[in-house]
Amino acid sequence: MNRSRTLTVAVVVALVGMLAIPMAATAATDLAVDVEQDPDTGEAVVTVVDNGTAVENATVTVASASNYTGNGTYGTDANGTVVLPEPTETVSVTVNASGDNVTASTQTELVPREDSLDVTANQSADGSTTVTVTRYDEPVENASVAVDADDAIGGNYTTDGNGTVTLEQPADDLDATIVATEGNRSAETVVALSGADLDVTADQRDDGVVVTATDGGEAVENATVEVESNDSYAGTGTYATDGDGEVALPLPTANVTIEVTATDGNESATTTADLTVDFVNPQEPFGLAVSQFVSALQNVAVDGPPGQVISEFVTSNNPGNADEAPGQSGEAPGQSDEAPGNSGDAPGQSGGAPGNSGDAPGQSDDADDEDDDGPGAANGNAPDDAGPDSEAESEDDEESDDETETEATEADDEDDADDDDEDADDNGDSGSDDAPGNSGNAPGRS
Repeated sequence: MNRSRTLTVAVVVALVGMLAIPMAATAATDLAVDVEQDPDTGEAVVTVVDNGTAVENATVTVASASNYTGNGTYGTDANGTVVLPEPTETVSVTVNASGDNVTASTQTELVPREDSLDVTANQSADGSTTVTVTRYDEPVENASVAVDADDAIGGNYTTDGNGTVTLEQPADDLDATIVATEGNRSAETVVALSGADLDVTADQRDDGVVVTATDGGEAVENATVEVESNDSYAGTGTYATDGDGEVALPLPTANVTIEVTATDGNESATTTADLTVDFVNPQEPFGLAVSQFVSALQNVAVDGPPGQVISEFVTSNNPGNADEAPGQSGEAPGQSDEAPGNSGDAPGQSGGAPGNSGDAPGQSDDADDEDDDGPGAANGNAPDDAGPDSEAESEDDEESDDETETEATEADDEDDADDDDEDADDNGDSGSDDAPGNSGNAPGRS
């Protein structure tokens, strides 16, 4: 008997436990409550859902600190909704919903239709500002937006399909008043906007280097521009921008890197630029590059006399200063070992040249002045007893004078022949060994 009773009790407990499991699962709900106002009527619609499904007959309680006609307790319809009246003034309400012993709550602000329009303005990192117009948090298309600002962004705009208007970044920091209008409703906001930063660029062009200072995309006149370089550059110095926000600098005489700093009020900006002499085209006459460089100097201020700057440019970039340029190469005319006048065989340099040959007059090993037994008349140092009487000596002197004149004449003829040979070499003529004056049988060459 005791065993039977015990078994019966155990079965009953097991059955009760099996029934309790689905009941607990059913109790696990995700109740939620939401409140939205109708843009057309201003009424507030409360919706209660459970796991996304509308809950009918859920209890809804509305409470507020002010005298709102919608305060009270309601039951949701088949759509899980309750409609509250439009408030006569802006009111903050707390809405509680309950169903199947589960509750959900939310707090929201209800506004009358005349106050339903809203406008906001947010400035992004790129400086632009997005103005958004909504009515009961829904975007309003074709709403009018008036921007009151002491800048180019001031003016009238119309919202797009997203209820937005995009404004450019102002040149300076400012406070903008923005008014949105839709029908007979309006909304206003005041936003502090950051102005654009000062910007500077340096651009090398065909006619020079142009520095430009801008602020918010607008040219900045009378901005101070400081130009520095890592090497010699005629454009270094301090300048002021013109009405276009620009400063003209000369083209470089050699590749150089410059640093440019622009200052306007309490703002400054810096940039660097690599300037090159790529405009000197080796395939074109160098004079064109010089002309271009000189033209670029006409409208700029340079550091130093213009002539000196032009000279530096020509010296640095003239193709005639290259190692292979004519007159610089070891093979250039007049520099080569084979050049006329430098060759061992050139006239006047050869061992066989007139006056250098062993057989030339006065150079021969067999000359009379080398013969101990000779008369010695060749050098005029003959012994006293070797000469004839004075009368004979006088005749010999006259003959010697005649011979001297003859030798001088022959020497002059040889010099003239040498000059003719050099002229012939210069003209490319009479280069043959058989040419007159080069033959072994020519007078004075035998």
